[in-house]
Amino acid sequence: MSAQSRRNFLKYGALSAASTVFLPRDVFATYEETTEARGNDVVLRCCVMSDVHFNGNPESKETERFKRAIKFMYDYCSEQAYRNFDALVVVGDMSNHGTEPELTLFKETMDAALKPGTRKFLCMGNHEFYGGNQEYWKSVFGVEPNRRYEANGYRFIALSPEKGTMKDGDYLYVVDYLEKELKEAAAADPDKPIFVFQHYPVSPTVYGGRGYDDWGAEDLFDTLQKYPKVVDFSGHTHYPINDPRCAWQGCFSAFGTGTLSYICHGHEGRKFQDYLPDDGKYAQFYVMEIRRDNSVTLKPYDLTTNSFFDLVYFVAKPGAVADYVYTDQRYFNTAKPTWREGTTPTVDVKDSYSAVVEFKQAYCKDVCVGYRVDLERKNAKKPDWESAGAHYFWSEYYLRDMPETARGTISDLDGGYDYRGTVTALNPFMRESDETLPVEFKTPVDPGEPDDKDAPKPNANFIDVRVVDGKVVNAPVNGWDEQLVLETRGEPKIVEDAAFGSVMAFADGKGYYKIPTTKEDLKKLRRATIAAKFMIDPSSTATDPTIFSSTQLGGLGLSYDAEEKKAQLWVAVNGGYVVLRAPIEPGKYYEAYGTYDGKAVVFYIDGKEVARQEAVGILTHTQNEAARGFVVGGDISERGDCETPMKGTIVYARVYTWGLKPEQVANLCEEN
Repeated sequence: MSAQSRRNFLKYGALSAASTVFLPRDVFATYEETTEARGNDVVLRCCVMSDVHFNGNPESKETERFKRAIKFMYDYCSEQAYRNFDALVVVGDMSNHGTEPELTLFKETMDAALKPGTRKFLCMGNHEFYGGNQEYWKSVFGVEPNRRYEANGYRFIALSPEKGTMKDGDYLYVVDYLEKELKEAAAADPDKPIFVFQHYPVSPTVYGGRGYDDWGAEDLFDTLQKYPKVVDFSGHTHYPINDPRCAWQGCFSAFGTGTLSYICHGHEGRKFQDYLPDDGKYAQFYVMEIRRDNSVTLKPYDLTTNSFFDLVYFVAKPGAVADYVYTDQRYFNTAKPTWREGTTPTVDVKDSYSAVVEFKQAYCKDVCVGYRVDLERKNAKKPDWESAGAHYFWSEYYLRDMPETARGTISDLDGGYDYRGTVTALNPFMRESDETLPVEFKTPVDPGEPDDKDAPKPNANFIDVRVVDGKVVNAPVNGWDEQLVLETRGEPKIVEDAAFGSVMAFADGKGYYKIPTTKEDLKKLRRATIAAKFMIDPSSTATDPTIFSSTQLGGLGLSYDAEEKKAQLWVAVNGGYVVLRAPIEPGKYYEAYGTYDGKAVVFYIDGKEVARQEAVGILTHTQNEAARGFVVGGDISERGDCETPMKGTIVYARVYTWGLKPEQVANLCEEN
């Protein structure tokens, strides 16, 4: 922020002009001193949080964080001129499942932590419906799920979903109630902001409620837009509250409220990863203060480092729509990132499939949220340079102690190639730096990779499970020193089929086959093909049996939707699933192939393409060590055993470490 813009802010703030600012805390601290001296003191202070996710365990990290957040609020208040902690606002998902142990523990912990004089403003989230309902929630907390709260003359309207399905329509039943409350609030005091809070974001407003990353609902927008003094809070997304997109203004104001459990990230069209290994370490919430002139300040707090983020959100005059600046125009006119002088990337090639790129973080007036690395490649077989795609990674901007060096792992490389490319910096609104940084590196050849990837009928090289001489074996063709081990669990059967000979038979979980994998094994599976020849038994009563899969928070698999009678292909790209479907009939054999080549997920039935979806990025796998592995006859569970088992037969189950071409799939299906 320039000196001139700082002076302008102080001038406008002191005069209570209709202005809204996103700015460093040190500048805002000066404003607070100035406005305090003018008698514009704080008249209401709240803690606003969401997605606490109590799991019933009093020793869980969520329980500890919640207690620590409340203690911080009292400690913070004791050091301020206005010492009150007036209200705790929890924007839903105080539990994982809405069950008695979870809700009761949350209420008991909350009641014990809060002192007399601090009110409790609550609404339900979708997780409160997973094992509970509105009536049970009301019986635990003693309040209606939709109601008006008041504190120091300010109104807060709590809205809860009807069903918790995370879909448009969950709030339709409460629209008339909201209209009534807003009309009364506006008439009671036309100068005051009106606070509304509900768990889902209102589409299309804050980050997580718009565009590629829309987790929101449209039900409330038309009603809220009639009341420009509304300040709306939502949760659900777990997105970082220090991302400027968590503040939005149009015909009203809206803010996302983060999480105390684990943060998530937008995928921006499956470019970035939604989930990262350390996401459970971070917790965030707002300290909200309202001053005598009705201005609203939101101070994002990082519970991980026990410090405020270096920014505040400030609404100087709620309702002055013409002066709002957290608007959609930011996607077009915010400052682009720039590189710091002398920035030179280094590349550390880890193995045949991955490399780590490092460089000084780019500078941005808001924050540099991430980077794109555009690559080309060539090797001896293909001497011309060809595109190797775009690779995205976060800057770790969501950390209060954001590292000075950006470090991104590119995990979908191939061995034996020369690579060259450029690095582009991105601001929160995906505006790109004008300049790029050059990178070059070479990956070593993996001696275990097959030579027949372009063969008309290539061999499966990662997993190839079938019956040979009366035994079920895993016999992929590759040059690796060790094959993946096949484990027999329970009592799966081998039966004779008139058309295909000996086949594997499964009976709703009484037996299955497991192929454990390690993190190192899964490095080879950046792109993939999964295949199975199978028949669903017509007598099966399972609603969603799985055929061959490794889809515990990542991976890929084949399953069956019994209600719709459709085969399903699941592929996790950058942490989010692409799901494709095609109709099939129980009692008939089908050959299902699912391919991912880094550009698109394609589903084939009996050699013919039946569905396709564009997708760019890496094939992502679970971070849970116990859940690394494939199951034939079901899916891998979080404990490493079988869940959603099938009833039926399987002739073969295969995995390749690349995406097969359409003609290869057709040839292999003709062969079988």
